Amino acid sequence: MTKLRIPRAGELAIGLAASLAGCATTHMNAQWRDPGFDAGVLRRGPVLVICRVPDETLRRLCEDQWATLLDARGITPLRSYSVPGFTWAGGDVSPEMTAAAAASGATAYTNMSIVPGGTTVVNPAPQVGVGISGGGHRGSGFSVGGIGISFPVGSPTATYSLGANSALVDATSGRLVWSGSASTPASADATAQVGALTQVTIEAMRTAGLL
Repeated sequence: MTKLRIPRAGELAIGLAASLAGCATTHMNAQWRDPGFDAGVLRRGPVLVICRVPDETLRRLCEDQWATLLDARGITPLRSYSVPGFTWAGGDVSPEMTAAAAASGATAYTNMSIVPGGTTVVNPAPQVGVGISGGGHRGSGFSVGGIGISFPVGSPTATYSLGANSALVDATSGRLVWSGSASTPASADATAQVGALTQVTIEAMRTAGLL
């Protein structure tokens, strides 16, 4: 007779911890590469870096992070915020974006759009507890009782996950040569989330043989 094995509580806890750890890291969700693209193009001229983020500070931080990582790999970066009047809000392979990138002298451009992710975590306000004790006479003895009261201090806070959709485009032809999506766990540190999205995206491009 086949015996049914029921996992012990410890094994279940370990499995749950491993599952949560996998969800608590920034990672690529999907990516695509044009196998016919010559990656040597990226070293023949500057690569324009475009981050599309509603917040201008995060946009510049994002482009600075991209530029630093590309430069470390021998690729000359060009930040879109340094190009006067650059139309950064266009689509990944829109004619406006391709024309603006080509006019900047770039041989290719990267385009990262950062959007709110699908995970929101609400952190309850901290609790303060107060103990109240009292006594009473019962028969020939004396009893002591107590109650505890807790109440929140401040307001609950929420943290959000972020997602990034990125593309690498040949500026001469407007041809999409790589695309990918990534996501972060919920956090209150948007700067760190943008940095993690940039790092994991560039690493994916390197693994794909582009950098």
